[in-house]
Amino acid sequence: MSRAQAVDQYQQAMRRGQKYYHTCLSQGKYPYPQVLDEIFDESQAAARVNMGTMEIPMDLVVGTLAAGRKSAFAGNFMPLLPLSTEFGQKWVNLCESHLDEGGIRDPITCYEYLGRFYVQEGNKRVSVLRSFEADTVRAKVTRVIPAWSDDPAIRSYYEFMEFYKKAGIYHISFRHPGCYARFQAAMGFYESHVWTEDERLELMPLIWRFREACTEEILSVVRDHAFSEVMLACMELYGYEPLKSMDTNQIRAHIRAILPDLKFTAGDEPVEVSMDPEIPEKTFMNRLLGGIGRSQLNVAFVHLNAPQVSVWTKGHDLGRMHLEETLGDVVKVRTYIIEGGMQADEVMETAVKDGAQILFATAPTLLGPARKVAALHPSLKVLVCALSVPFAGVRTYYSRIYETKFIAGAIAGAMSEGKDIGYIARYPILGVPAAINAFALGARMTAPGARILLDWTCLEGDPFERLMDRGVSIISGHPIPVLSGGDSRMRWGTNRRLQDGTFQPLTSDVWDWGKLYEQIVEGVLNGAWETIDQARTASVNYWWGLSSGVIDIRFSQELPYGVMQLGELLKDNLTSGALQPFLTRVSDQQGNLRLDGSRWVSPEELMKMSWLCENVEGAIPGVNDILEMARETTRLLALPEKDEFPGLEETQETEEDTESPEDDDAGDETDEEEDVPINT
Repeated sequence: MSRAQAVDQYQQAMRRGQKYYHTCLSQGKYPYPQVLDEIFDESQAAARVNMGTMEIPMDLVVGTLAAGRKSAFAGNFMPLLPLSTEFGQKWVNLCESHLDEGGIRDPITCYEYLGRFYVQEGNKRVSVLRSFEADTVRAKVTRVIPAWSDDPAIRSYYEFMEFYKKAGIYHISFRHPGCYARFQAAMGFYESHVWTEDERLELMPLIWRFREACTEEILSVVRDHAFSEVMLACMELYGYEPLKSMDTNQIRAHIRAILPDLKFTAGDEPVEVSMDPEIPEKTFMNRLLGGIGRSQLNVAFVHLNAPQVSVWTKGHDLGRMHLEETLGDVVKVRTYIIEGGMQADEVMETAVKDGAQILFATAPTLLGPARKVAALHPSLKVLVCALSVPFAGVRTYYSRIYETKFIAGAIAGAMSEGKDIGYIARYPILGVPAAINAFALGARMTAPGARILLDWTCLEGDPFERLMDRGVSIISGHPIPVLSGGDSRMRWGTNRRLQDGTFQPLTSDVWDWGKLYEQIVEGVLNGAWETIDQARTASVNYWWGLSSGVIDIRFSQELPYGVMQLGELLKDNLTSGALQPFLTRVSDQQGNLRLDGSRWVSPEELMKMSWLCENVEGAIPGVNDILEMARETTRLLALPEKDEFPGLEETQETEEDTESPEDDDAGDETDEEEDVPINT
């Protein structure tokens, strides 16, 4: 009986192989198993390591060592040759032994390269076991270690080798650098934690459920992501412990809830950047629909800290007051503070239960909980005060602070007498280099020979004292209370130290969050929300500047009249769009010409800018160099891992500077805030 079963198994397997083969041909893909000898040259190997005998994931067995037998199998290791061939009969004999003797026990021999396995001996064993949908195969493994390079695949593999020393599993495989450390953190382990056997056994059922949940349809949508990336995204969003208790169908439902995000990060979806408030034309229908919505809109604000203890939160609370004053007849507003050990996602769920239709989370560290609540409640409109981030489930909002930094730099240069100027940034995150560079370009305009001495609050010690010790008299970015020469409640962002040791205020960046909240809520009421992204699949970022009134700059009355006139002139031209700070020739610190002044710089390029102008003295710190309290925000809004200088013809790579906690407290709620919230 087992012979007949083995023959039937071969015929079914051959049909699967032929289907795979013809599908690959029709799509222009390689139809056979990969051949390691054809994709890897021995000269590329740094070492070979005998890994011993182990169970390896069947889906990571992707090819053969040599080309000898490749034409006998399709790329899925299903047979292609007729049953009557010697190969077919040997396959059936092996299958019959597998059925009669309780399974194939002899290990195959294979090579592992970049986390994938290539069979040297035992191709038919792999084929038979795979035809029975086996999850693993026993194998004697030799690891081929490639020579180190900056190629992302090689970097990721070297990270895997470190991960394997601690976890001892091949079942998780990432292709992008940084993912293994994130996975270790998502498991709740320190980076140096060595897994126990119980911890490995506890994870395996979840891995198999994720493999099953990630259907071909799901993986085809996310494209660049394998199941491991999908699993990591879910663990970071929903948490490891809750996922362990879910069955396959529940996991699949949770994956589908974040498919827009996964699809976006796979590179399929556009970033929608709203540079100015959108006012849709009011047709009779949207007036009618707007009238319906205006009687029903509930708005929730979620803060990390109370306004009484955080200047950052106070500014947003002033914005909330403005919203109530201007739209109080059509909106109901409630405020939620995360305190007393409460979890952010639980607070947001409370807001949803209270009827929230729009939820504003006022700090970038609330992005994770906001994504979770958005995934669970698709009709909820969720916005996070942060720089542009690649998630379709939530929208982000911020202001183009680099515009005011350009003006502040010009004022600082005019007051510097050609001497060096200090600049204190907060975190090395998206948008911060653009703000630093805008300040440097403004200073270059009025003080061509002055250097911008850069320091950071996220480093050990006092950056203000360090700059003062270097003889700098003008410093931008450090909050100094001023009790005269202007509004005593203000924290002036740029100041000059006088000979008597006192400080003269020069300029201050200010926000009016109320105008942003008013215009976004009005946009929801009038239909602008759906106009931007009707399918709720794009990553939408509100990144408004001086023209919107959300961001502004104030000039000290102590400024010389001519310098104040210059500031007002620059402000007027930036507001009207007649002036762009980066529409000029700019070289970086290494002397590379980054911009030649012939084109407008894209918002994406500004946001992801990771280089500094040639008149800036200082560097962007790495994540390991900064204080622990700054690392979460830095991780969420990280700069590109490597600044690959593309040459002038390709410099239009990335997006805008949606300024964030570089000179504000968006990521550290309890610090003093030098940029002044105002309430109109």
